Amino acid sequence: MELPGVGGKVADCIMLFSLKKFDVFPVDVWVRRVMNELYIKEEDETKVSKEALQILAKEKYKDLAGLAQQYLFYMRRSS
Repeated sequence: MELPGVGGKVADCIMLFSLKKFDVFPVDVWVRRVMNELYIKEEDETKVSKEALQILAKEKYKDLAGLAQQYLFYMRRSS
């Protein structure tokens, strides 16, 4: 994340897709929305922290959180 433009989500995506680290859970607006809709139910989804989502994903999806993230992302974007 020391490179310009590389933040937490990009670093997580690199680990997930390039390094096959299936336990990482990249969070963007779409993943935040679907996780909030399915599990958290906060009226204002922007109040849900990335850290809370990653903890929940680890509890729910264990070492396959990254794969679950892809299905959640696809589901939310295609509906």
